Amino acid sequence: MFGKLPIFAAILEKLDLDPPLFYGISDRHYFPDLEPLSYLELLFQTPAQMLQWREEEINPELNRYAIEMGAELARHTGKLFLVNSLAQAALEAGCSGVHLKSNQQISPVLGMREKCGRDSDFLVGKSAHTVKEAVEAERDGADYVLLGPIFDPLSKQKQSEPLGLSALREAAQMLYIPVFALGGVEEHTLADLNRTNAMGFAGITWLRREVEKLLGKQTAS
Repeated sequence: MFGKLPIFAAILEKLDLDPPLFYGISDRHYFPDLEPLSYLELLFQTPAQMLQWREEEINPELNRYAIEMGAELARHTGKLFLVNSLAQAALEAGCSGVHLKSNQQISPVLGMREKCGRDSDFLVGKSAHTVKEAVEAERDGADYVLLGPIFDPLSKQKQSEPLGLSALREAAQMLYIPVFALGGVEEHTLADLNRTNAMGFAGITWLRREVEKLLGKQTAS
């Protein structure tokens, strides 16, 4: 299945990455005392092979600098660095891609990507809350989807019933593009998630825990 994914497969081969991939989503609200750039540096020290920068509430100028810094760190570490929603900023900074919210249109971003000549190495991902939305995202040109919540989310209050493993398995079997599980991903659920043929696992909480471990080591030393 993965051989049919030209952009994603080519990027994985270039970076020598094999699924399942760990996809971390930033949330600096958990670390209010950390400067955004210090937080960003810590994210690249975690085991995540893919990182999504979702810090639109910080100063726009600082955020643009952080995006440029993230793109540079990605080149040095061999990780993928994606920016939430801000496609133009991600393209200009040379990031690995952009991740779109479920209500954002894909076609304008594909046009921007083509204009910049990055059809072969700039990922366009999208959030999906149902298998139908995931299918529509693939039809519209997304390179991957985050499908969730698969389980009850750990980082926020429950807003809808979790989709469950059956929906994740269905999407992974139906779609040619990679599907990442989002919502309630824990160590004890990884074995079950692996059996669905999902490309990997995305989350905020497990990334937060990895950053906490790093901060704990700094304090201990």
